[in-house]
Amino acid sequence: MTDSIRAAIQAALNACGDGWACAQYTVVMGLERITAEGTIESTAWMWSPPEQADWMTAGLLDAAMDMRERAELDD
Repeated sequence: MTDSIRAAIQAALNACGDGWACAQYTVVMGLERITAEGTIESTAWMWSPPEQADWMTAGLLDAAMDMRERAELDD
C-alpha cells in the first residue's frame, strides 16, 4: 500500500510542476459508511508508512495543525 499511496501523492505534486518530491507523509481522512440499520457511521482515520519514524509522523501532524491555525478561515 505504501508504494501506491506515495505514487499518487507524487503524481499530484508532479501535476503542480513545482519540482517537489514526497519524502514523508501521513494520511488523515474522515471515513463514512452506512450501517446495516441504515444510519451513517463516521470516524477519523490516520495512516503512516510502517517504516516512518514516529517522530516524523508527529512532526507532520504538528505542522498540519500549525498551518491550519495560520490559515484564514471563514467564521
